[in-house]
Amino acid sequence: MLKPLLPKTVQEAVSQAMYPPPPPPYRFSLSDTPRKPSPFPFMVSREDDVLSQLGAKYLPSKLNHNYLPYYWLHLRDIRYPAERILEIGLQTDHSIRMWEEFFPRATVYGMDIDPACKQFEGGRRRVFIGDQSDPTFLRSVVAQTGPLDVVIDDGSHKVEHQLTTFEYLFPTMSDHGIDVVEDVGGCVGDFALRTVNAFKALINHPMYWPSGYPPDKWRYLSSFPFGASWVDRNIIGVAFYSWMVFIMRGRNPEDNPFFLKPGEIG
Repeated sequence: MLKPLLPKTVQEAVSQAMYPPPPPPYRFSLSDTPRKPSPFPFMVSREDDVLSQLGAKYLPSKLNHNYLPYYWLHLRDIRYPAERILEIGLQTDHSIRMWEEFFPRATVYGMDIDPACKQFEGGRRRVFIGDQSDPTFLRSVVAQTGPLDVVIDDGSHKVEHQLTTFEYLFPTMSDHGIDVVEDVGGCVGDFALRTVNAFKALINHPMYWPSGYPPDKWRYLSSFPFGASWVDRNIIGVAFYSWMVFIMRGRNPEDNPFFLKPGEIG
């Protein structure tokens, strides 16, 4: 009779659950089959992908990370109406110059902890010097910018800073703003995916369904009852890609254009 493969003690079981052995190191081989590019970015990066074209002009680090096709997918429809853009983490002026040309009507704000980045101001570009993990500083920035249409967090890449920045800036954004967090997960050492899991928890809110409301009446659900939370009412989508997350503000469920009034046929 085979013996069950169980830990010898409860203590060992707990230890294995809390501290699992690390995965074996990846072994690189020159004989690996060459990788083919994913077809999805090419479907996104059509010839009309202006943002990737601007990336080739300004050479921001986002170009090397293949982020621009996904930015194009989510930002192309607000390119002209957007008025206030904030990018956290500059280092150079490559990225904010790209955003300045991409959003022709917007003031493009930069934020960095390095005072030398102040030199990147000019045209429609403005730069704030301060710490993104400081709520007082974040509030002072918003007091000067007004509601932001796009926030791009390419700052310290620390989990606590990413979550603090989102917590304080997202509620102050315009009612259809888009918040983007770059460089999440293993690429910045967050092997436990703490930032990713925090944003995964938001997915339930766009799916909010009022308790007791009949499913066959969904087309008449034009507003949520008092019990719905702020995030139920104001997050309409979350999108995950390799090492980046998009969180979309909106009016839930009012943004649905297919509501029917009682008595209408549909």
